[in-house]
Amino acid sequence: MLKYPAVAIVGLIVVALVLIFAQPASAEAEFELPHRYETEAEVDEAAKQELLSLADVEVQEVVAAMSSVDESRRESVQESISESESESMSIAMEESSIAQSEYESMVESSIAEASSIAEENALNAPLAGSHLKAQQVVYNCDDTDIPYLRALFSHCIVIGNSRAKNAVDCGIMTEKEVRFLSGAPVERIWPLARDVAYAYYPKTLFIVGLNDIGYYDGSNERFYQDLYGMIQEYKSINPGKVYLQEILPCPEEARPYFYRFFMIPDFNARIQQVCRELDCVYVSATPYADFKYINSEDHAHYGKPFYFLWAQTIASQMHLWEDHAGLGYEVPYELPVDEEGKLLPWAAEPTE
Repeated sequence: MLKYPAVAIVGLIVVALVLIFAQPASAEAEFELPHRYETEAEVDEAAKQELLSLADVEVQEVVAAMSSVDESRRESVQESISESESESMSIAMEESSIAQSEYESMVESSIAEASSIAEENALNAPLAGSHLKAQQVVYNCDDTDIPYLRALFSHCIVIGNSRAKNAVDCGIMTEKEVRFLSGAPVERIWPLARDVAYAYYPKTLFIVGLNDIGYYDGSNERFYQDLYGMIQEYKSINPGKVYLQEILPCPEEARPYFYRFFMIPDFNARIQQVCRELDCVYVSATPYADFKYINSEDHAHYGKPFYFLWAQTIASQMHLWEDHAGLGYEVPYELPVDEEGKLLPWAAEPTE
């Protein structure tokens, strides 16, 4: 007889319940498919496609993220390269600018040095084969000097009266360097000058005035008006530099032929006035106009010894020596004057 019959009975009941509920379900109730699928294969395929879809999304996101990172990195690298190139270019440009500046400075220095040497040679050395010297007047000239004197005047033109013609008469110049009209006042010389103006010589020397003293009752006002008008029109055609030579002096013996020769200073003052008003240069050969060089019956025209000296001093005052050397001077030659502005007689000592 069990000591605990009630307990045993309860245990049996529990076991029975466990066995009942632990039995497998029927074939129809073992597995219920979702209503949208008919077979397990379809469920597996759907699951696989869903997984693949999820994988594709992740891959696209990853690729997009990687692309974004790559683009950002590419832009950063490109920016870095651009900055580097810009800096290099800036350095190169700066170096180039410095080099260019140094080169220009070197060229300017070389040109200045060359010009200085050329100027020194032109002013202090004689022309080849000649004993003539710039800014000096030598007295012992001979016919061997004539080609060099003509060469000095090769880039200018002389226009004037018989005193200009005398340079041709004595053989120092030719009609290539000198155009003239003997015995003519300015009024009649102007047509000749007009034709010459169109040749556009860079420098022009006028030798006029002596004949005007004998015209118009010796009116220096009429002479001034004629000279002013001629030079003004000449310069309107030819923009080159114009030089006006003073009227050379005459000795007392010239009175029967040029009885108003005493008016030469007044007419020279008018020439100076035109020079001031029309930006011309006043030149002088009077210091070398020794009356012993006069060789004409009227005692008003000078001979060959004078024109050798005339050519040298006029060439200096017109800077023809520098032009011949290629220096191209335009600065007027300064004539020696005293405190009152009168010309000082400078006498170069005759050279042996």
